[in-house]
Amino acid sequence: MIKNYIWDFDGMLFDSYRHITACFVKAMGEFGVEVDYDEAKALFEISYKTCFDRYGCTNEMIEKFDSYESDYHFEPVVSPFKNTVYTLNQIVKNGGKNYLYTHRDHTALYYLAKYNVINLFDGFVTSLNNFPSKPSPDALNYIVKTFNLNKKECLMIGDREIDVGSGYNAGMYSCLCAKNVKDTVADFVISDISEVLDIKTE
Repeated sequence: MIKNYIWDFDGMLFDSYRHITACFVKAMGEFGVEVDYDEAKALFEISYKTCFDRYGCTNEMIEKFDSYESDYHFEPVVSPFKNTVYTLNQIVKNGGKNYLYTHRDHTALYYLAKYNVINLFDGFVTSLNNFPSKPSPDALNYIVKTFNLNKKECLMIGDREIDVGSGYNAGMYSCLCAKNVKDTVADFVISDISEVLDIKTE
């Protein structure tokens, strides 16, 4: 039975890729680099590094991007998906616990607080913890050890293969929230965040 839900942030709990991509297009434009919005967004949905490598980003370019991406008012603004707040609340009402595992920095906690859901989480791992990037299991193992969790009761949920890959590598259940999935290591595949409430394990 799943009791502990470990969430990715970008593209899973919050609709942020449009914000991220718009910031990237503006930043790269200042360096004279033309960016295909749809391509960049698709690359960010794989990983930041994938997009940075595709466009040959220098440290200066990334710093400029970061300055825009950390602007909470840069439009389109980051906001939770339609069923995010409902799903997090239902998990707590059902006796479960939520945890966050994101490559994002302190801004993730800002958004959770802004939309009044930070109190629905029992623990957080962000980039400030300096764990190896997903799909490394290190951060998940840290969460399990710190909060004395049973891996058989844990579910890692994300919208990317690196998210579920970290769950797979940590030896816990994993759930991919995506459409048109052809190949994945995830134990479960859903198309809407609220569907996680229907997941049953032995």
